[in-house]
Amino acid sequence: MGQDFTGRKILKCDDCDYVSTPISTRSEAETLYDNPKYFDGWGCNLDFDYIRFEPAVHRQMEEYVRFIVEHTQGKSLLDIGTGHGLLPHLAQSRGYQVEGTDLSKHVSETLSPKVGFPIHHGLIEEIDFGRKYDIITMLHVLEHTTNPLTTLERCKELLNENGSIVVVVPNYGSLDTRIKNLLSQLKLKSRPYKHLALGHHNYVFSIRSLEVLGRRCGLKVAHRQTGQPAWRSSWWHRLLERYGLATWCWIVYRSA
Repeated sequence: MGQDFTGRKILKCDDCDYVSTPISTRSEAETLYDNPKYFDGWGCNLDFDYIRFEPAVHRQMEEYVRFIVEHTQGKSLLDIGTGHGLLPHLAQSRGYQVEGTDLSKHVSETLSPKVGFPIHHGLIEEIDFGRKYDIITMLHVLEHTTNPLTTLERCKELLNENGSIVVVVPNYGSLDTRIKNLLSQLKLKSRPYKHLALGHHNYVFSIRSLEVLGRRCGLKVAHRQTGQPAWRSSWWHRLLERYGLATWCWIVYRSA
């Protein structure tokens, strides 16, 4: 497919819509996420003080909780890649029994005492949870993994009967990405393919590639949609959602 502005090679499978880059090593990922400054942005703060989070972050997390309530059943929830932890915190206030995971020691050691629920440190494939869950969420996490297939298979192992896996990722098929891809190919973009966040994201997904991934793991798709972030909602964005061209992919898996 080409190279990005840093020289990273971009690979794409036309049959399944998979897009990937040379995968970051585990040590590179841990170095990135163990740096507390990684969380000192995106409308958040290092102290995990939710009152001081930007309103847009609260709106987005509330939208995630509404989506979970609408499209899943059960009350035990495992949030993979917890980050600032506002999602499980809000879910807990709605009566969910929550736990989290994160590669960041800063998150697992600092956040857990503040929010009052367990946050396991490490990769989901390597953690012994000792139980199963009704709902597993991976919200802007799957694109960071080194192997989405094994990650999703591990999630399936951790599901209770009739459990659900909720995934949200950037949409490679979005209108925004298509336009920026074209500009990159025509060398009209000053930093080609920067929008794919290569080196930060190992994979880029579309609804189609997520469906393929689910089938490989023995999962069925219970719900699929594309959607805009909560703070970007207009008639234009709703039109993009109708035609599968919005910014993010939202998908709910269940055991096949």
